[in-house]
Amino acid sequence: MRLLVAGMLMFFLLVASGSWAQEQDKKAIEKDDDADVRLVVDVSGSMKQNDPNRLGNSALELLVSLLPSGVTGGLWTFGSEVNNPLPASTVDSAWRKRALALKPALSNYQQFTDIERAVREAVKAGANGTRRNLILFTDGVVDIPANGNDKRQQDAASRKRLLNELIPELAQEGVVIHTIAFSPDVDQSLAQQMAGETGGLAVVAESPEALLRAFLDVVDRIFPVDQVPLEDGRFAIDEQIDGFSALLFHGPNASALTLIGPDGERYTAGDHPDNVQWQAQNRFDIITVPQPETGQWRIEGPVGEGSRINIDSSLSLRSAELPTVLYMDFVTRLEAWVEGQGTLKKPNGKPADLTLRAELANAQGQTVRTVQLTSDNGHFSGSLPAPDFVGNARLSLMASSEGFQRLRQQAVNVLPAVSAQVDQPATQVKLQAEYPLLSDDNTRIKARLQGEELPVVTVDSTEWRIDLPELDPSISLPLRLTATATLGSETRVLELPALTLNDDARRGLGDASLDRQGLSGERMEETPTDAKPDATLAEKLNAKLSRIANTVPRLLRDHYDDPAGWLAIVAGIILLCIIALWRRHAIHRRRQQREEPHV
Repeated sequence: MRLLVAGMLMFFLLVASGSWAQEQDKKAIEKDDDADVRLVVDVSGSMKQNDPNRLGNSALELLVSLLPSGVTGGLWTFGSEVNNPLPASTVDSAWRKRALALKPALSNYQQFTDIERAVREAVKAGANGTRRNLILFTDGVVDIPANGNDKRQQDAASRKRLLNELIPELAQEGVVIHTIAFSPDVDQSLAQQMAGETGGLAVVAESPEALLRAFLDVVDRIFPVDQVPLEDGRFAIDEQIDGFSALLFHGPNASALTLIGPDGERYTAGDHPDNVQWQAQNRFDIITVPQPETGQWRIEGPVGEGSRINIDSSLSLRSAELPTVLYMDFVTRLEAWVEGQGTLKKPNGKPADLTLRAELANAQGQTVRTVQLTSDNGHFSGSLPAPDFVGNARLSLMASSEGFQRLRQQAVNVLPAVSAQVDQPATQVKLQAEYPLLSDDNTRIKARLQGEELPVVTVDSTEWRIDLPELDPSISLPLRLTATATLGSETRVLELPALTLNDDARRGLGDASLDRQGLSGERMEETPTDAKPDATLAEKLNAKLSRIANTVPRLLRDHYDDPAGWLAIVAGIILLCIIALWRRHAIHRRRQQREEPHV
């Protein structure tokens, strides 16, 4: 793994001095030269275990490689103290050298994780009214140096100040915070709220590959660039494209890639014209081709997920700012258009027969939502249907006409309109309004546990609390949550995430599985001939049937208003009976076989 990271770092050092960075400079500086990108890296002691491959160093290398010259960049580290080894200043060759020399600073581990102080100091230093983008790398939770014996309360107070005071203030100032977590143990609720409220991304990157994709996603947000679609190793270059840079991912030790032009000319890493730049590494290739021939290009060899073809063109796809967060139950309004100088135009100045569509793909790359945008004199708009899942996703805009294609892609997070989180042990459930327009004024939440409605207490305008009764920790129970929101003249019932109390318990009353271990199957050991396997089995079956007999009436009472619950209970009973009869028959046959006469 360390060799992989080292190879990736060398690769991006080449990129930093090569045409990829130059192309990013040319595309971004015209519009985004006021961008200010600040890397804030966690150097708490836990990073030594959670970041053994030094992904923090890789993050710094990537930042150095991908930031365009002329923008502002800086580096902060934090643990119990906050340090600023590279103050925010203009990115140029001298800045890159200084940044690369600071990698050892990322290994100066400290004891605590003072996220509040790190964010506060990093965003306030030398702002100069620029468009600040903070990229926060961390592996943990708020953990500040304690004064006295109430450390838990101090940590909670710091987290609350961060979310309730500092983040809203920064959002008002236009600061965007992107959070990249090195560990699944990170406070993901905190990371998502910090990113969501400020318009940033929240991702988890536990490998060099994931880190690379996360960084590219962040850079795409700050410095958007046009692409052309890459499908089955093929992509089309039209006459308006002045050059392209192909970033191609592949597995380690994969066969070499070959780029084939429209005229059949073949390019390889070791054999290509002087004006073509090709950097080949163990997992990635970058190929930059200026003034490419018009037509269909193709790539021969393995092309992995996340590969892309960035272009420099006089005719570009533009859009209203794409969101970083989509919400279940709510559509997303989109606007896009094509602008620039080109020859593929009708009298109104727009490309002939142009169509635009939007797509949403889940983390597995499957397209789950799509909409064709409608045109109003060359300006396209439409609403993407509400997603029905929660997690990472990718939002794409595609403009097409005959001989013309443009693509814009953005990583997004899909959240429930209201999130729910249960504490451990299960004594309380906290609910938070994620959709910006929801509040206690227009939203009513109901909670039902075992057929009984539980009180929902308002904590503040966008937060609620449910105090749970004492529960048997050996039994898991479903908590049914519904929210009814009135927005304007429309009232709708929102889909809230499923919540299971005591999820790790062996027995569950929310489905047909009354005894998960019993239903998973028990190994049949060889039984001595003088034993009574049928009697033992009968006892087990009687115990199970007795448990069912005692449980079914209560389940029916709990689900009296839920026909689907009745069906689940009946189906579970039938399934248990079938399994029991089959096992009885199987053991009976085995006993008969063991009792056969033998010499």
